[in-house]
Amino acid sequence: MIAWLAHAPVLVVAATVFLALYLGAGLCLVVLRLLRRRGRADALGPLSPGLLAPMGLIFGLLVGFLVADVWADRGDAAAAVAQEASALRDIDLLMGSFPDRRPEVRTLLDAQIDGYVRDEWPQMSGGDASLTVAPAALVAIQRIALDLPVQSEGQRVAQDRIVSSIDGALESRRTRLVLSTSAIDPLRLTALYLVALVTLAATACVHADRLRRAAVALGLLATAMALAMTLLCAQAAPFAGYFAIPPELLLEIRP
Repeated sequence: MIAWLAHAPVLVVAATVFLALYLGAGLCLVVLRLLRRRGRADALGPLSPGLLAPMGLIFGLLVGFLVADVWADRGDAAAAVAQEASALRDIDLLMGSFPDRRPEVRTLLDAQIDGYVRDEWPQMSGGDASLTVAPAALVAIQRIALDLPVQSEGQRVAQDRIVSSIDGALESRRTRLVLSTSAIDPLRLTALYLVALVTLAATACVHADRLRRAAVALGLLATAMALAMTLLCAQAAPFAGYFAIPPELLLEIRP
């Protein structure tokens, strides 16, 4: 249960999580069976079923806290893409006040969006996106905007808004690149897995007098925990995996 799971394909995530929890459940059953063979099963129980309620609550709270963080990052990432698309669209529309330079700017916008989709989205999916590489076409548009020939008050207002929109697009890009590297902290994920193992062990102790019943209970509980943790890990990286945020908004506003 480590950080690379956030950027792995959903099938790899599911296989890893299910295998880890089933191995934990199997280990609990092996220990229980060995103790029963040695006549020491009474040392484990059966314990009161009431023990499972607080332990399940602890696991559920931990999952809830992690899900809240994951969804917050996904919401911020989706908002950043929407704001970036809106800013780029504003640049295109506002350049209508400068018809002589608009074709050049539209060509640069088209090239920049294609670069985002072709290069940056795969990099974000793998968690390898970097802020060190500036968007060349957008920087060129910024230079053009600062050098626009202003001949009226309307053009001056349009120029100011174009510059502001470029700044907004750059800021939104920085935000999505930063969020593309987000993942669940390995320590938190490890703690969640350990709580799951302890809960599985407690379930085994509750059914210590009946091995088959313990196996069924552990199988059901491990499956439910694995489903919850798979969904959690699969959504941890906003731009990776099955639930990745797509670049459709940028493609829609491409000139």
